[in-house]
Amino acid sequence: MKKIILLLILIFSLLISTSSVIAAETTDNSQTTAIEQSKYQDISGCWFENSVEKYGYPDIFANSNQMFYPNNKITKMEFVRMLHQALNININYFAATNISDYFNDVDNGDIGASELYDLVTSGIVDKENSFGPDEQLDRDEMVHYIINALDYVTNGEYAMILIMPVPFADDAQINTYYKNDIVKAVVLKIINGRGNNMLYPNQGATRAEAVTVVDRLVTLLDDFNTDVAVETTATETNNGLQMTLAITNNSDTTITIDHSSGQKYDFDLLDAQGETLYCWSADKAFMMMMTTTQIAPGEKIEFTEVLDNQTYQPIKAKVNSVKVYIIGTSQDFTINSNGYTAIFTVN
Repeated sequence: MKKIILLLILIFSLLISTSSVIAAETTDNSQTTAIEQSKYQDISGCWFENSVEKYGYPDIFANSNQMFYPNNKITKMEFVRMLHQALNININYFAATNISDYFNDVDNGDIGASELYDLVTSGIVDKENSFGPDEQLDRDEMVHYIINALDYVTNGEYAMILIMPVPFADDAQINTYYKNDIVKAVVLKIINGRGNNMLYPNQGATRAEAVTVVDRLVTLLDDFNTDVAVETTATETNNGLQMTLAITNNSDTTITIDHSSGQKYDFDLLDAQGETLYCWSADKAFMMMMTTTQIAPGEKIEFTEVLDNQTYQPIKAKVNSVKVYIIGTSQDFTINSNGYTAIFTVN
């Protein structure tokens, strides 16, 4: 049975801090390994010390004088690299990637280009004309990335009691596109306000603030439901492209998926622009009757289809990603209607 996590909201004044957007030190119960490094010289005893020790990655932030500079504004590329590493995102591609498919101000050889490509592909970072890798990351946009990351890792399979908190005093300055993300982040206790109920959404997030929100995100992810695991893979073989959807029931009760027809799943091949190159179900006919899939406790079921070389080879060079869909609904877990991105392997 899916565990529904109800996140109760405290009195909003308890969410307001007098020090920073993310003022309180986060207790770590995650599996993230602490950074193996000589300790930064400017974090001892600070509220962000534990978060820096876990996510102040030396390959991103270290310097010759062993200073973290917690009050420096974090750049957009620094945050992308940190978030990518903290979430251990691993997407393999059949064809060579080109970051210019997404942005006109980042080159493939730039530090962080591959990590940025992964985060755009996964929907964590929005595709725009330019990215501004060396620009400061504003607080409201940082929260947007964090909530996108939460949705990506959980496939949207989390629930909360969404009671609107008291608006920040500078609520009008928040980018309208990010307002729902800000509300979620407050409810989930990923962010707090500054003194006088201020968010300062247009100010750049500091390094200390950035490592702390990432710490809180990872801790939150550890607490969320893992009763049902959905895994997808796409593997090149001698026969073509093998696509697999695997669903594992880690709970102690049987889960049921209801299908409106005989179709239980689907596979789409997409290009770099997200356009469909191939849809497995396009030339299929399915029984027009209700069907169900039941998965017993501890059981794993797999659905596998092979796209033959005759169809696959002409489009292979254009394939950027594979989306896998569970066609149906369930009362036992949340099915991501936007599909699941497959991990690629090449034999």
